[in-house]
Amino acid sequence: MDHKIEKREAVSSDARVLRSRAALRAALVELVAERPFAEITVAALTERAGVGYATFFRHYPDLAAVLAEVADGLIAELLELLVPLLRARDGLAVMRALTAEVSARRQLAHALLTGAGDSMRQTITRRAIEQAMAAPTDTPGGLPRELAVTHLVGATLTILTWWLDRAPETAADEVAAMLDRLVLAPVLADQVPG
Repeated sequence: MDHKIEKREAVSSDARVLRSRAALRAALVELVAERPFAEITVAALTERAGVGYATFFRHYPDLAAVLAEVADGLIAELLELLVPLLRARDGLAVMRALTAEVSARRQLAHALLTGAGDSMRQTITRRAIEQAMAAPTDTPGGLPRELAVTHLVGATLTILTWWLDRAPETAADEVAAMLDRLVLAPVLADQVPG
């Protein structure tokens, strides 16, 4: 077979793969907005995505893998939004931007942090730490970067989980103030108490 034909078929196949995966991610986000993650089935997802049932398993081993991929995209978007604010050392603005985004995507955030189980939360924590470590930001106060990032991510996710699961009536700005006070302000302090 001609190499140009092979290359076109590979690109076409890659485009189909990308479209199928994008359709499955988008469909999962839609379904999570309608019902708890635990109630979503592969059949419901593939039907919503317009993708064949068998096709799903060529791309993902299970629904949690799709949710993890959605989480990766969300984490990347959040970091893009938050890193410039972190550089400006405006902790409250960082946390207001974060809680506004979480509030706007409440069902998805709830599914990621509480509805998909502890293993998903651990995956999200690990991936958020990995992505945050790769972001070009300074670590103030002489803290080791890995420790600061691990603390920021872990504590932030704990408070967001509490908010979504235990105190959903709490306003986003109130949660932002809590996050700033309990999580970000101590890390952004110029000196570490000692």
